[in-house]
Amino acid sequence: MKNNFNDTVNNFFKNYQDRGMKKWQGFMLSDHIAALNRDKENNAKEYSEKDTMSQVEISQILLQAFANNKLVSVQLKEKTLDKKIQPDIVGLVKGYEGDKIIIGDNGVELSNINNIQIN
Repeated sequence: MKNNFNDTVNNFFKNYQDRGMKKWQGFMLSDHIAALNRDKENNAKEYSEKDTMSQVEISQILLQAFANNKLVSVQLKEKTLDKKIQPDIVGLVKGYEGDKIIIGDNGVELSNINNIQIN
């Protein structure tokens, strides 16, 4: 009986062909489609342009947010490649590095800020 089992196992692995990545494709495909749908939803959102603020107003709000450790929402003047307004950058004003203001994990040039609001 033991010899018969060993022969069966050996015979199975002699003729077995692994399908490789094909066996995982169904799992990755559904995850990939979900990620694509999330990206599609995010790209479909349209943001309206806020009033342009002067650099003096922007600087005052940045200073106030930094001093009081408040979150800010920053709309950039820079648009996406298809001329759409980018989503606001939201974060704490952490300071500056060179000529960039550090907001959250982003470095933003003062001249590129269109509008800023304290949350």
